[in-house]
Amino acid sequence: MKIRTVVVDDEKPIVDELAFYLREQPEIEVIGAFTNSLDALTFIAAEQPRLVFLDIQMPGLNGLELAEKLSTLRQPPLVVFLTAFGQHALEAFSTPAVGYVTKPITEDKFEKVMLKIRSLVALQDQPPASLAARGGERLCVTANGKIIPLERQEIVFAYVRDKEVYVRTRTEEYSATLTLQEMEEQFQDCGFLRVHRQYLVNLSQVKEIIPWFHGAYLLRMNDSKKEEVPVSRSNVKELKMMMGLR
Repeated sequence: MKIRTVVVDDEKPIVDELAFYLREQPEIEVIGAFTNSLDALTFIAAEQPRLVFLDIQMPGLNGLELAEKLSTLRQPPLVVFLTAFGQHALEAFSTPAVGYVTKPITEDKFEKVMLKIRSLVALQDQPPASLAARGGERLCVTANGKIIPLERQEIVFAYVRDKEVYVRTRTEEYSATLTLQEMEEQFQDCGFLRVHRQYLVNLSQVKEIIPWFHGAYLLRMNDSKKEEVPVSRSNVKELKMMMGLR
């Protein structure tokens, strides 16, 4: 089944250029292209595409606001942001976006984000039996003597402290029943990344990416404490690839 896709950008040449790139992809079906964000919202809500390429800076309803509205749909689409300004990319990570492409759009930038889209779609399309074989969608943790199953996307990050492994959600912290290595294996190809020997993070829960000393980074996470997680230099390349950074 083809990936039904919509393009939204207030600049018609950009819409036409991206639609051209997309139509060259055999797995993509472009079902709509818009220069007006409100028209796009109405169409997307009705047609429920799988993928939306979305400009950040638009008059009226901007791309960040539109993405937030799309996240409330019964079946939210995958969102890729388009932007001419690099600083907007960090702000975009606090929205339900899977990546971004900086303007001007080139074939190389487009192909990098398409690799990520293909991987995410393939993961979503796996049958339940395949997920179960990989360990499933849940992780069991403990608190006050009780075993609590967490949904994968509830997890913000996991970390090691004093040889014990803990799992942080947006509001709570639990003791893990698995090692960090076992969690990494269970959630491989699910948008989790071992950014440091002591930290495993859910990349969809990254609020900000902060450049740090000597080519390293800090990740400000989307939990109530806005915890900052270090990224070791050896893991920066993979982080950039998975987040669509250059």
